Amino acid sequence: DHQDTIRTVLVREEAKAGVMAEVYGRMTGRPGVVIGQGAFAVNANFGAIEAHMAASPMLILTDLSDNAPFTLHAPYQSGAGDYGGWDARRAFESMTKRTFVARGPTHAVQSLQLALKHAVAGEPGPVAVVIHSDSWRGNVGPDSRPTLYADQSLHSAAVPVPDDQSIEQAVTCLVCAARPVVIAGNGVRMSGANASLHRLAHAMGVPVASSAAGKGVLPETDDWALGVYGTFGTALANAVVAEADVLLVVGSKLGATDTAFENPALIDPKRQRIVQIDVEPTHLSWTFPAEVELLGDAAAVLDALTDRVESRIADDVRHDRATRLQSAREQHGHFDAPALTSGAVPVLPQRVIKDLSEAVPDDAIITCDAGENRLFMMHYFQTKGDVTFVQPAGIGAMGYAIPAALAAKLVYPDRAAVAVCGDGGFPIGMNGLMTAVEENLPIVTVVLNNRALGWVKHGQGEYPMACDFEDFDYAAIARSMGCVGYRVTSPNEVLPTLREALASDKPAVVDVCSSIDESYKKVTSPLARK
Repeated sequence: DHQDTIRTVLVREEAKAGVMAEVYGRMTGRPGVVIGQGAFAVNANFGAIEAHMAASPMLILTDLSDNAPFTLHAPYQSGAGDYGGWDARRAFESMTKRTFVARGPTHAVQSLQLALKHAVAGEPGPVAVVIHSDSWRGNVGPDSRPTLYADQSLHSAAVPVPDDQSIEQAVTCLVCAARPVVIAGNGVRMSGANASLHRLAHAMGVPVASSAAGKGVLPETDDWALGVYGTFGTALANAVVAEADVLLVVGSKLGATDTAFENPALIDPKRQRIVQIDVEPTHLSWTFPAEVELLGDAAAVLDALTDRVESRIADDVRHDRATRLQSAREQHGHFDAPALTSGAVPVLPQRVIKDLSEAVPDDAIITCDAGENRLFMMHYFQTKGDVTFVQPAGIGAMGYAIPAALAAKLVYPDRAAVAVCGDGGFPIGMNGLMTAVEENLPIVTVVLNNRALGWVKHGQGEYPMACDFEDFDYAAIARSMGCVGYRVTSPNEVLPTLREALASDKPAVVDVCSSIDESYKKVTSPLARK
């Protein structure tokens, strides 16, 4: 009855639906919905776990397949948790904020209302509604109890606002800082606070480093951008963060990988003052004690700070900070590694990344997979303009990039969507190209094809095991599914091929025969090496 207002997209496997729902939630702030049957909907855990760790609103809608009233007689597929079956509630509870089991028609509607509220309240996340078969029997009407209200407030939640005294305390700390630095996390993206972050950075003259999940919230071509910091961060970002006397942490959990496993040479509250902004109270002073805690929406808090600090930073202070940052860029480099322009054959991944950055428009959406390819992209790809960079920084699972690009194209049909993956992740996600063809979603997929699980192979060192592949022609496979396919073997072919693929207005795969010699160890900070 609602096919003209609710778009359904058929995918070939539940994990793809899970990722698409997670990315839809990440990009819109509204829950993406994945629908699947009982035991098989558990495959949506791919997207659900990422949503849980990356704070993306998402709804899993499934059933118990319980065949009531035969639940206690071991019916086929039953997830009711009784003897002879499996326990769907416990399975989904392990990967969601909340799981509701709906037992009856009114209960089902009420559960759905509350699930949508929980998905967006506080720190967003995934919620599951599991339908008992009794829910299909009977009607919901005006006399049903409990009464069901069509109240929009059920689907939203008030955002906390920090008190005036805390804001002023933070302003004083920032104004008195000699070498302040902002660390921007995924919370900036979830809040839609990119413009607010830009305004603060330029008003204060303060460098901005991002966590992996926050990459691109400030374009990395910006005068004050440092790139990603931490274990796989840039030398520049890590050096500037390490030298800071005040850190303004915005929407970041300061996880172990972000902080080079809490290396005090990078972040140390004994020598650095920390001001932390987060919408979730349990994240404040979670891993490091913050001198000032600001509980609230990132955009609102950043705007409040900028309003007060803007007139208190002198022009000469901003000028001195800009000069110091330029000196640091000259010392440590800034997206200018020699490998980015290499003419080596097989093609270096850095060359592919440099050409991709040049080829895509300023509002492109880049989705990444797991593995070395993601680390190379995170380290070497320089975001620009309104480019959105999406990666599975929460769980880091392979097969993410293609369904993520599909979801991005659904949300923003007029923007280019490019999935970047390795030849380990591509076969996991490639059945998503069938959906791309059927739904007319012209995404471009770039495969860094080095014929191995690179991270595994390089990690195993002299004793490689179960990590090498045959040399498959993924462009030919793509063509067999109705996509445009290109096989690239020379570095000079990369840029024109990418431009042709982007202009094709069809699902396209660019299969680049890339070098296996480049290792994740090259982009691992010395701060994180054991």
